[in-house]
This record gives sequence, structure tokens and C-alpha cells, in this order.
Amino acid sequence: MRYRLLAALAVLATVALASCGAPSEPDFVKKAAQFNLYEVEAGKIASEKGQSEAVKQFGRDMVEAHSKASEELKGIVQAGNLKVELPGKPSKKQRKRIDALNEATPENFDKTFAQQQVKSHGRAVKLFDRYAEGGGNPALKQFAANILPSVKQHLEQAKKLPQ
Repeated sequence: MRYRLLAALAVLATVALASCGAPSEPDFVKKAAQFNLYEVEAGKIASEKGQSEAVKQFGRDMVEAHSKASEELKGIVQAGNLKVELPGKPSKKQRKRIDALNEATPENFDKTFAQQQVKSHGRAVKLFDRYAEGGGNPALKQFAANILPSVKQHLEQAKKLPQ
């Protein structure tokens, strides 16, 4: 009896630890949506203000990829009748980064953008990875798993941008 109780507690502890790493459904949706909104806005700025063709192209790629991801997330939320409100704008921290891009001098723009992209995509990799591994909603979990390779690729590309 005692061993069964210990075994049951061990299983419960394992399940509890596994679920601790994943954000809640509303938290994941909010952060993923804000990430996409930030990337689209930052990408638009980069496509106009970028000094190198690599930064301009990366900006255009971010607008396209993250607009598509944003629409996909919106569709999942609507189709699943999820009780989650999609944010309409980036977070306050992301707004500050967007302001920094708008205020960057031409000499500093590419470096500022590249640094922001590395940080942003690094955070996104962690978010999508955690939800893909331990998220509670199957459709969102699949979305996270499907998007993760692209976000990882964007991170690697961002690391190669001119600084």
C-alpha cells in the first residue's frame, strides 16, 4: 500500500512538473499574438529604414511570415471558440522597441534592428517550444509546434544580419 502511494505521488509530481513549463492558454495566445504584431510592425520599419538590403529583405520576410502566423492564430482562436481576447497591439516593452527603431539614426538602424530581432526571436523560441511541449489546447499546441521551426530559422537569420 505504501509503495503504491509513493508511486502515485511520483507520477503526480512528474505530471505537475511537466505542466509547469508551459504557459496557460490565454497567456500563450496573448504573447504569441503580440509577438506577431511586433514583428510585423518592426518588419515594416526595417523594410523602409534598413540601410542594408539584408535588413530590408529580412523586414519584408517578417511582415509576410508573421502576418500569416497572426491570421492562423486568429483562425484557431475563432474556430475553437476560445475564451481568449487577441490583443490589437504589441506590449509596452515592444512599443518601446518600435519607438527605438523609429528614432534610430541611419548609422545605427541595422544594428538596433538586428539586436532586437535576436532577442525577440530568442524569447519566441522559448515560448513556442514550451507550449508545443506542454500546452493544454491541442490546436494551439499544434500551431506552436508548426511555427517553431520558422521562428528558429528567423533567429538564426537575425544573428547573421549586419551589425
